[in-house]
Amino acid sequence: MNLKERISDLFEKYSVELAVEEKEEQVSLMATAVLESGQEIMTDADAFAVGVAVFVMNDENERIPLPDGDYQLEDGSMLVVAEGTVSEIKDAEAPSEEVVEEEVEEVEASVDMITREDVASMIADAVSEAKKEFSSQIEQRDVKIIELSKAASAKISRAPKMEPKVQVDLTKLSMKERIAAIQNNFS
Repeated sequence: MNLKERISDLFEKYSVELAVEEKEEQVSLMATAVLESGQEIMTDADAFAVGVAVFVMNDENERIPLPDGDYQLEDGSMLVVAEGTVSEIKDAEAPSEEVVEEEVEEVEASVDMITREDVASMIADAVSEAKKEFSSQIEQRDVKIIELSKAASAKISRAPKMEPKVQVDLTKLSMKERIAAIQNNFS
């Protein structure tokens, strides 16, 4: 028995009925475009054309008409919006072949060709530099450890050497001398 059947049995046992509402989704054909700034704009029409309403959606899915102005799309075309509708569409200007060829030549001239050997030598240089830095850090750490261990050993105090106590014959001493000798012996 799977989970769905168990739940159904429980509902039947306690006479609970569930009403399932099925929402019909309205499918609307909506054209979208992205402005050069990354903002998405939409229209209810199949495509952007002169006379169609243009809007943006806010966080609450409310339609807000696009303010009047000229808007550059990502594809390079330009939309002119007046009173929330498209009043003019300007296609993107294609650069001439001469301009494209000149740009390609400039890029080719400015790019230095890097070979595998160049990349390998750059990596080797970076690794050796990292090794040097790491080695110097280890040396600094070792020096610091030695300094700290010397400082710690200097701070350790040692008990003074005790002189051996001389045995005193108390029978030959007076009462005051006996008391003083006993005090000296235990202090």
